[in-house]
Amino acid sequence: MKDLTVVLRHLARLDNAELDTEQIGVTTAQHTAVVCDFITAGCALVAANVQEELLVEAAQVLWNVYDGTTDHAELITAAERLRAVGLALTGVREERERTRARFREACDLLWGDGALVEAVSKPAPPPGGAH
Repeated sequence: MKDLTVVLRHLARLDNAELDTEQIGVTTAQHTAVVCDFITAGCALVAANVQEELLVEAAQVLWNVYDGTTDHAELITAAERLRAVGLALTGVREERERTRARFREACDLLWGDGALVEAVSKPAPPPGGAH
């Protein structure tokens, strides 16, 4: 259960939330499918975000190659690859939005159960240390 809690806590942060460590056990026992949907959608969202970042970096590298070469064959190759990366990026962004919607639905169910709660930052210690 500890490993599951670590995964859930990490995914909850995607929704700016914290786990209610007592309620998540109850929710998992009563609504296993909801928790599984949350994990699946959350992991898919993380993967889509990483994929988008990699494609953006690839596009930047290809643009630098395209912009910095005078070789005709290299220009054509870079342009073709840049176009392919651009199309892939469009598809990834569309899929990420669908994934984000699924993740929000799963979050809403966990919020309704009380398994996710508002993240509260810890107050700063008073100046001069604790009294």
